[in-house]
Amino acid sequence: MIVLLSLACNLTVTPPTETPLPTPELIDSSPLLATATTARPTLLPLPDLPATAIPVTSMPTLGDLCDVYMTYSGARADNKLSLRSDPSTTAIQIVRVPNRVEVFRLPDSPEVEAEGYHWLNVIYVASPQMRYQGWIARDSFEVNGVRDPAVATLRPAGTQDSC
Repeated sequence: MIVLLSLACNLTVTPPTETPLPTPELIDSSPLLATATTARPTLLPLPDLPATAIPVTSMPTLGDLCDVYMTYSGARADNKLSLRSDPSTTAIQIVRVPNRVEVFRLPDSPEVEAEGYHWLNVIYVASPQMRYQGWIARDSFEVNGVRDPAVATLRPAGTQDSC
């Protein structure tokens, strides 16, 4: 009888109910577009730098010929000349040019007289990958701190070569 009673408890029938579904909502799902503006750099004047009267020369084009000069900075092989950014003893030193090497004077570049020196605009080729352009004083030879302008530090080789 216990079995019949326990079976009778489970005899009720409950009709299934529908599960509620969420109501669809319209959502704008278009992707957000990022907008960007491109700013152009503005060139600002450099403060406290006066305009110079130094002539501006350009690099030679392929095939141009330059006058060849030899550097000379005394009997010692380790003496070097200063290649500077401008024709001035206070201008930035770009590189020290070894003694007795060729440099190439830029075509049609003037000799500039400044601070008691005569400056030439030259190209120094340290290697096929390293070329420097700047100014060297052709009369800056010194011995024991005493300048001797009679001794040329840049000597014309009397030839031209591609620069």
